[in-house]
Amino acid sequence: MTPRYLVFSSSAARLDVAHWDVQAQRFFATRLDLVGQAGPGEARIFVTPPRGEPGGERALSTRPRDGADLALAEEAEVRAGGGGLVLLARRCHAVWLVARDAEDDRIALRLAMILASVVLGPILDARGPELFGVKTARAKLG
Repeated sequence: MTPRYLVFSSSAARLDVAHWDVQAQRFFATRLDLVGQAGPGEARIFVTPPRGEPGGERALSTRPRDGADLALAEEAEVRAGGGGLVLLARRCHAVWLVARDAEDDRIALRLAMILASVVLGPILDARGPELFGVKTARAKLG
């Protein structure tokens, strides 16, 4: 299974694609459209990036944050030599899981970045693990 991006959420974990789309258009020149919803915290979102980049659909779900999430965030913080994002992750009570279609999935990263900007939490890439914020996600997208 390809790892997912995990976005820590400091706000209520509520699926609100219309609100996220406003944020996405305003700050990231990206469109988000709800394709389908399996339940209150599960959806498929179509992401349309800027400048003619190919778009794509990704699955998204939410759940309460657990100890394993924090352990990975703490490991990432130690590997990075600090930074403080783990302190923010500890204050978050929920996480959003963004499915990837591949290891280097720019659509999933873009969706995670937009979510992080709305729910005000860091992004965890469990592959490293690596914990980062919106600015680093934007830099990764180049």
